[in-house]
Formats: sequence, structure tokens, C-alpha cells
Amino acid sequence: MTAAFGLYMFVISTLSYENFKFLIQNGISRETFFNAQVIVNGLLILIGNTFNLVYQYAVLMPLGHARDTNIYMSSYAGYFNNPIVAFLFNFIFSGLLLIVGALSGMVIGNFLTLFSKFVQRIILIATPVIGYITVMYTASRVILDRNFQMTWVANFAKFVLGWRATGAYDPFPMIVSMLIVSVILLLITRYLFSKKQLKRE
Repeated sequence: MTAAFGLYMFVISTLSYENFKFLIQNGISRETFFNAQVIVNGLLILIGNTFNLVYQYAVLMPLGHARDTNIYMSSYAGYFNNPIVAFLFNFIFSGLLLIVGALSGMVIGNFLTLFSKFVQRIILIATPVIGYITVMYTASRVILDRNFQMTWVANFAKFVLGWRATGAYDPFPMIVSMLIVSVILLLITRYLFSKKQLKRE
């Protein structure tokens, strides 16, 4: 359910131009529209995250005997001995994941609105192809070429994920990382909003 809601937030966050086109022609400023979209998405995340956790703790865990109900529960739950503190950080961690997903959708959606529909189609087709080729090339180099060592990437990933040799992962590095990423994405989105223009289509 959490994954489905996260996908929903990502998708609706990418759909911004039609609302912009309607509101901007009715005297709504870009800043007002930006603030409104951020507030609405924030309220949706607050409601959805609360419902998701209530469903996990009240239904999945007692009735389905499930323990790894989300990313936090599978990797970070054992870090805290106090169940109340663990629940609180589960709420914060899950909420930040949803925020990063929604802001990523806003960045992508608002970036695409800067171009015509023809250019948007080219970007949507070319990006996955270039990304796939890049990933496959990098993976082949890492696997086949022993001189191509990227141990710093693995070490950095372990640090961000809060990896520990024993016990549950440490959630704090990941929480701080998501906060930093959220601020960066929010600033990018605000900049893209300032560049929005009405288009003749």
C-alpha cells in the first residue's frame, strides 16, 4: 500500500501544466500556485503516510504476522529498543521517502513543461534508453574490468544507508540525506516554476 501511494504521489506531482495554464490565466501568480501545490502535496503525504502506518501496525502486523512491511521495518526497525520511538522514526522515514518521491515528480513534470510536446516525447523516449546504456556499460566495467574499481561508491552508499556490520542499520544518515535531497529538489522546483510559460498547443 505504501508503494502504491508513493507511486500515486509521484504521478500526480508530475501533472502540473494543465492546472498552471488554468490558474495563471485567472490571475493566480506562479508563487501562489507553487505554494499551493507544495501545501496540497504535503497534506496528502501527511494523510497517506498516517493511513499507511495505521494499516501496517493495526492490520498487517497483528493479522498477517508481517514484520517487514516497509523499507524502514526491514532495515532500521531494530535500531531502537523503544517501540514508541521506533514508530515515530518509522513515520518520519516513510514520510521523507514520500516527500522525495513527490518532489522528484514535481521536478520532472515542471522540467518537461518548459518544452513543447514534441520535445517532451523525445526526452521521455531518449532518457530511458541513455540511462539503460549508461547503467549496462558501468555495470560491465565494474564486473569485467578489475582495474575499474569504485570502492568509494560502495563505501559512500553504505554510509548513506547507515550500514552496520552487526544489528539493524542506523536510520539517521539516511534521514539527513533525504532532508538534504528534499531541500535541493524543492529549490529546483521553485526555479522551474519561475520559468513556466503559457504555450500555444
